[in-house]
Amino acid sequence: MDPTEVNASNIINASKQVDQNLIEQFSQNKKIPNPAFNVLIIVYTILITFGAAGNILVVIAVLRKPAMRIARNMFILNLAVSDLLLCLVTMPLTLMEILTKYWPLGKYAFVCKMIGTLQATSIFVSTISITAIALDRYQVIVYPTRDNLQVMGAVIILTGIWILALVLASPMFLIKRLVSYDIPLTKYGIGSIAYCIEDWPIEHGRIYYSAFSLCIQYLLPILIVSAAYFRIYLKLKNRIPTSVGLVNKPPSERRAERGRRMQRTNCLLVSIALIFGISWLPLNFFNLYADIYLAKHAVTEQLLVGYAICHMTGMSSACSNPLLYGWLNENFRKEFRSLLCRGTQNSTANLNGTSKDKCNHGRESCSQAPGKLVSTNVQGGKGNPHQSITTGSSTVVTVRSKKQPQVNLSRASLHHSYQL
Repeated sequence: MDPTEVNASNIINASKQVDQNLIEQFSQNKKIPNPAFNVLIIVYTILITFGAAGNILVVIAVLRKPAMRIARNMFILNLAVSDLLLCLVTMPLTLMEILTKYWPLGKYAFVCKMIGTLQATSIFVSTISITAIALDRYQVIVYPTRDNLQVMGAVIILTGIWILALVLASPMFLIKRLVSYDIPLTKYGIGSIAYCIEDWPIEHGRIYYSAFSLCIQYLLPILIVSAAYFRIYLKLKNRIPTSVGLVNKPPSERRAERGRRMQRTNCLLVSIALIFGISWLPLNFFNLYADIYLAKHAVTEQLLVGYAICHMTGMSSACSNPLLYGWLNENFRKEFRSLLCRGTQNSTANLNGTSKDKCNHGRESCSQAPGKLVSTNVQGGKGNPHQSITTGSSTVVTVRSKKQPQVNLSRASLHHSYQL
């Protein structure tokens, strides 16, 4: 539960005994003095800025080139859109409510309901999308001979994710209520103060919903993501990798290099699962704790600061996801460099009156990213005889099938690669 929200009846009863100084402080939109709140503003601003920038890059990278609009990139695009909502809607409004202690967006009850529902929906979409990405990678790497997912199939799955998220968040729309009461502050041009609260029709309803959300939004996804990546790890570990660049090297050097590359891949898999778990753990358990605590105690500044820290930790996933699912993917990294170099190039041209290329110091960086890949080339399913799978490090893996002849790996096949 958001500690800034309290029971509707408590608000109405308390309104009769509101301290005049506190009302004036609210009317002037002043926060209760606390140095920690200044730090919160800075950290939230950093998260919003970097999170929005990173996810906008992901969205542009997918939409600007038809070659990037493949089925599996649709999952990453969907994750970026939901994370953009976290950055542009959830974080600013949560910070605003923490600092002001009241609802700052007017007297429209529908806005109160919609904002709360949108905040919950974006969180559910983000975590369910991460789970879908893990399951998709599991299917491609552990069962590479199955038919590939097509764009239309991905769109259907993503539509289902949004519908499921809306259903899970629907209680917020039903129980959110805007409560206001009159205050004698005509000299400020303000006649009332409003609160967007949760008014549950049953006792401990919020506790039940928090426990349900903990299971659906955190525990179940973390189990699925961890299990999927562990199976991927076992599958890659049991394969005999062959790398184009290592063919002419001595066996000892090849083994050492393969070991290093496999270790990098394992670190990436572990990092994805750990960052997801660490990011969302504090907020989920704090919500459950706050629901139980606030049933018997009043909201304190310390509780608000604790909530803000846990909330920022969860929202930090919106900054880490573009790195884990974008920058560590070679195709996305190439597009990012192209976009950033083009932006730098255009800025320089505007300043100097010339279109001179300023990226020539690393011409390759704007056209092709380093070939750090873990690829698997196998007999595919129907209509897809060969499939190359990339896991994001430098190992090129070839699967030897007992039924099909070995397929030789070539750099030309890497444009069909699938990356972790």
